Amino acid sequence: MRLRLLLATLLIGGALATTGSAVASAHDGHAEGSAHVRQTIDLMAYNGYFALNTSPDAFFYVNTTMTATQGGKKRAYSISLDVSLDGQKAYSATFDGRFTGNRLVQTTPGGPRFDLRFTRVSRTLGTTARIAGTVTLPGQKPVTVTGTTYSNPTPAAFWGGQTYYAPAAAGGQPTPTVRMTDDGGIYYRSGPSQRWVRATSYTYNLDMYYFALKDRDLIMGTAGQSGMVANELMSGVGGAVTQLESVTLPNETAPTTGAGNWYPNLTGGPLLGDFSGYYPIPTERHPRAFVSIEGSILADPSLSPDDLYRVLISVSTDGRSVRSWYYDALGGMTFDGRTLRMPAQDITLRLERRYDPRTGTLFNLAGTIDGRAVRGQSSFNPIPVSAFAGTMTDKAGQHTLVITPSGDVTLDGQAVPNYEYVPTMYILAGPLPGTTADNQPVTVLSLGFSGASGRTAIVTTSAGTPQAQTFTVSAIPNP
Repeated sequence: MRLRLLLATLLIGGALATTGSAVASAHDGHAEGSAHVRQTIDLMAYNGYFALNTSPDAFFYVNTTMTATQGGKKRAYSISLDVSLDGQKAYSATFDGRFTGNRLVQTTPGGPRFDLRFTRVSRTLGTTARIAGTVTLPGQKPVTVTGTTYSNPTPAAFWGGQTYYAPAAAGGQPTPTVRMTDDGGIYYRSGPSQRWVRATSYTYNLDMYYFALKDRDLIMGTAGQSGMVANELMSGVGGAVTQLESVTLPNETAPTTGAGNWYPNLTGGPLLGDFSGYYPIPTERHPRAFVSIEGSILADPSLSPDDLYRVLISVSTDGRSVRSWYYDALGGMTFDGRTLRMPAQDITLRLERRYDPRTGTLFNLAGTIDGRAVRGQSSFNPIPVSAFAGTMTDKAGQHTLVITPSGDVTLDGQAVPNYEYVPTMYILAGPLPGTTADNQPVTVLSLGFSGASGRTAIVTTSAGTPQAQTFTVSAIPNP
């Protein structure tokens, strides 16, 4: 999942941030006690981009941002409702209507009107929620819409209670660079003395796992055997950006089985990669223990007409040391759509998709590791490449990215012949080293959703070379 961080520096300036001003707010714990605060919290559970039926590029976006003040101890949430019925023009309105009984009703003077019912998709893989109802654009008649989303919000607290370490220099020890506390505090090193400073305020985007502080930004992610990742971005003289990647487990070890084997979907049933996520399995003694399931997809027609898959499984029972393995069918591992069995590693895990309204998590894990019972939940949901299908262009009209529903990718008229895609971090990179297109420059796409701009991708061509160029394309580049 580290691939997502390759383009993190490009998010400076809010390339994938929310749009509009924050008007409707709600505080943790329903401190204000108002009906609108409670309804904001309820609607926030459906945070995400809903693809609508009215056009291939149409969407409705429940777009939530958290704002923290008083050193992170006071947190408020704001929601922007963004909609486009034709994929060409978008409208935005802050949430100031009603959300009761999973029904959103809002009349915005001079803006869009909404009457939408939300339905949770709890137990099946894929989408997480549906909407149905009417949208009325300014000066127009109501339009009946239906839509679905793959999104599921990850709360800021998920990243808390952790210390993140920069890699060790030769002969040295890893250096702690970021601390996130359970009370919402974010500490970082600052100035020549590198003293610890607590951020007085910050914002957090629930879709992109992105913290914006006063003088730096943090892009969060997960990284298999390295635990969690914080990519720290600091602006310097002349706008230059300094980037520092830190992880919670800096002394990672290489996976011990499978050699990263790619497998076809022979059964057509749920693949282990469909349950990708970071599952905390805390105990009183080891509150940072976890299981990580990290799936990747290889699309390469020269190897197979169908996508190939691989999965990295990482286990830390104490939150400090970690063991990891690639899924290896030849080595005796099995997955029948629900139960992962790893007899050589003494691991049996049952996996289930079931939404928990108390925690907002989507997936459940239960089983045994080394003979001891474990349980965990994950809020991450894999999003297929097809969810980003469509045409995206930059503001100047110089670049065009096309993704087809079948997953073919073309940039400025040139096909990307093969790629690896990480469905939980929405990163696509190709062509891959060692393939038939080994001599072609690598393109990296950081896919996502950006308010009224809809589907968005940050594109880097000739990635990892001095010739690298970066630009942003969107379904609606000038909303």
